[in-house]
Amino acid sequence: MDPEGPDPVYLELADALELYAAIVGGTTAQAADQLRDRAGLESALGQPRNYALYEGADLALQAAALAHGIAESQTFIDGNKRLALVAMLTFLEINGFGAEASDPELAEWILGLSAGTTPAALAMLIRAPGRPLGH
Repeated sequence: MDPEGPDPVYLELADALELYAAIVGGTTAQAADQLRDRAGLESALGQPRNYALYEGADLALQAAALAHGIAESQTFIDGNKRLALVAMLTFLEINGFGAEASDPELAEWILGLSAGTTPAALAMLIRAPGRPLGH
């Protein structure tokens, strides 16, 4: 998570639709049909860039902001938290990192967003000692 490293790769609307389609076992067209708020999803997908630009956020905080934005925006009819988790992990992976956590921990992280976990608190879990971001 070197601030001097290359610019991060960000997820776009088409990526989110593909991830959602994979989660629900459908096509991207079916995923688009389940989308209630395109502008809300685009806003959520823009959160990592905003955090990077205005807060100098590292990749962990950018990933957490992405998950928070998707989980809380409820832009799809169903599966928003699942998409939040998959998008967060995908964002980390395409940028050369992986969150070292068990499936129950990952589920707890995402469910915590509904209980008030902030992006900053989620980022701390992502980068916690003993849970390094792996290359």
